[in-house]
This record gives sequence, C-alpha cells and structure tokens, in this order.
Amino acid sequence: MTARYALYFSPADQSALSRFGEAVLGRVAAEPRPASCSSSFHDTQRWRALTEKPAHYGFHATLKAPFELQPDYTEDQLLNTVAAFCDANFAQPLQTLAPRRLSHFLALTLSDQSAALTEFVQSVVARFEPFRQPLTPDDMQRRLAQDLSPHQEQLLRQFGYPYVADEFRFHMTLSGPLSQGDIDYEHWVDQLFNDTVTESSVLDHIAVFAQPDRHSAFIQKATFALRSAST
Repeated sequence: MTARYALYFSPADQSALSRFGEAVLGRVAAEPRPASCSSSFHDTQRWRALTEKPAHYGFHATLKAPFELQPDYTEDQLLNTVAAFCDANFAQPLQTLAPRRLSHFLALTLSDQSAALTEFVQSVVARFEPFRQPLTPDDMQRRLAQDLSPHQEQLLRQFGYPYVADEFRFHMTLSGPLSQGDIDYEHWVDQLFNDTVTESSVLDHIAVFAQPDRHSAFIQKATFALRSAST
C-alpha cells in the first residue's frame, strides 16, 4: 500500500504546547503511542479509548491533509520544498488557543481565527497541491458520505479535502466523540492546558508526517521553523 504524507503544525519538541499534547495523547511526534502508555487522568481505560484516534494522527493542526505522493516527486523533494516554503513565510500567532468543544469532540481552537491565518494555511494547501495524487475512489466516497455542502464538495474535488479555504477552522484534536459522562475528561484537559501552556502559542513550525500504510500511525519525518515576525 502506498505511503501517505501530511503537512501539520506540530509544535517544537519540549515547547509548552508540545508537552501538553504529549500529556493528553500519550505520544511524541516522532514515535507511535506505546502500548504501555498512561496519563494523569484518573480512568486510564477511558482515556485510552477517548484519545486512540487523535493519537493515531499525532498532536497537530492540519495544514495539508493526508495525501499520496505524485510519482513524479520524491520524499526528499517534498521535504526540500517545505524547508524553502518555511524560509520564505512568517509564523502566525495563535493568541486565543484553548480547549473547546468542536461539534462532538474536544480540540484546541481559536475564538477569533484571523483572516491572515486562514490565508496562510490556504497558501500551504495551494503550494503543495502539485505533490498530491488524486483521491482514490474509496477515499472520495468516504468523504462524500460525510454530508458535505455543495461548496465543501467542490473544495474536496479541487484540493482533496473539504475543509480548506473559507471552510478551514484551525483545530488540534484532543479526543474522539465525547458523551455526557466525559465532562471530567474535559475538565482534566482544561486544567492541564492552563497549568502547562502559560504563554500565547504561535504556529511557528511546519512538520511533514508520514504513514507507511493505512494501519500505521502518522510519524513526524521532519519539522521546519517558519520565519519569526521579529526578523
């Protein structure tokens, strides 16, 4: 089966935001979650179930959704192009980042996503579109089954993902579907975030993640720093 790649915002190792994500999901970016993982949440079995899916993808915000690489391109070419893109583009502030319910799951989101951030992420989507193979028929049908709007379906056919451009909402997933009985998990995440992330966050890196097959976890292959606004 063909490998897939994704471009994510994955915070720098040992940053406060990275340590928070590791504590919530039980894994670091460069390795899959170990079978012996645990957390400070009081119900280990429920924590593992709630975080199994987001841990599979790693702690991240999607910039360019998972894609198979066009045969004309190599992984090295992808990495070199991401490096050049980051050298030419500036980091983006995430000043209102905090845990919030997003539909039926918990995620870090922004209360006031800026137009500049939306435009930046769309520039990532467009720049790396030539690297993306078209969706397989199975992937297309899986997406079309998600009750998309006509506009989202148009974006799906154009970019291989329906939540781009004006449909993009910055988020870093922290759980699978939540029930009424999971309010204690939400409180745990809130407290952990407030204790760990004490300064405003910044989208300051783009990471390339890879998945060798559909059953394996996404693993960080490389990460590149965006230019600081101070430079």
